Amino acid sequence: MATTRHTCGGPVFGRLTDGCPRCDELSAGAEPVQFSDRTDDRPKTTQHTHQVVFGRRVTGCPRCTELAAGAAPVRWTYPSRREQDEQRTAEISAHFAPGSPHSQGACGPVCTFGDW
Repeated sequence: MATTRHTCGGPVFGRLTDGCPRCDELSAGAEPVQFSDRTDDRPKTTQHTHQVVFGRRVTGCPRCTELAAGAAPVRWTYPSRREQDEQRTAEISAHFAPGSPHSQGACGPVCTFGDW
């Protein structure tokens, strides 16, 4: 499927440029280019009917209505940095706890737990 190309360098933060053939198509309601298809089994959300800009809600968009009603936003990274830190802290605590392999000398003469 061939699409008209941007002559303006592409939209900047969702702002379309007057006189650019692709921006004119998009403002007339053309579908944006899809770069990939989802192949995982995560639950799908309703799609926005506009370009999303920094979490602003648009009246009449079904996804914005869902979010305003309390739907969970999409998480792009899993696990989060905080969750990774909590897991790492738990692993370290378990390794050095009383009765653990470290306290029983199973690590050898030099403990290399946690070395990458």
